[in-house]
Amino acid sequence: MIHRSLILAAACLLAGCGSAARSGGEADAWPGRLHTLPPWRSGVPALVINMPPEYEKGLRAGEEFMVHLFRRPPETAPADSATLAVYVGHHPREPRAKTLAEPGRIAGREVTWFGDAWQDDRGRQMYHAEAYVRGLFHWPRCWRADAQGLVVHVMAWGTEQREVERLMAAAESLRPAS
Repeated sequence: MIHRSLILAAACLLAGCGSAARSGGEADAWPGRLHTLPPWRSGVPALVINMPPEYEKGLRAGEEFMVHLFRRPPETAPADSATLAVYVGHHPREPRAKTLAEPGRIAGREVTWFGDAWQDDRGRQMYHAEAYVRGLFHWPRCWRADAQGLVVHVMAWGTEQREVERLMAAAESLRPAS
């Protein structure tokens, strides 16, 4: 099993971006702030997630999906430093990160974190990790037939490897609201 703090560093080394390995173990702990993510539709449970306190929540919604976004305010960190997105819908995109895979748990379910690193068009080192949670809204938790195939696609990316790792750790706290 690949250690979470190594997945992005190993992807970076495979991509030839130099020494990006981090010393130490798990992502730093934080006091956290519990966020409730609005439900996809009525009859579908809301989700909750414990995020580092400096992150602010945003929402993008369409007819058939919701994307919950978490970023630090622009006055405290550059916009591209780290973002967590939680997509809820029927049609998640194909994984962008495919270099490495690591087992994990989100919402009490086994998932695979896919990780990658590359240089963007402005020469910045980018780190990316994503995982898919399937089967979270089955009966009896959810009575809506159109919710049975919903997928939760969790993505963390940015220029700060350590922050992306913190967001991966925060994503593991994602779960349906009671």
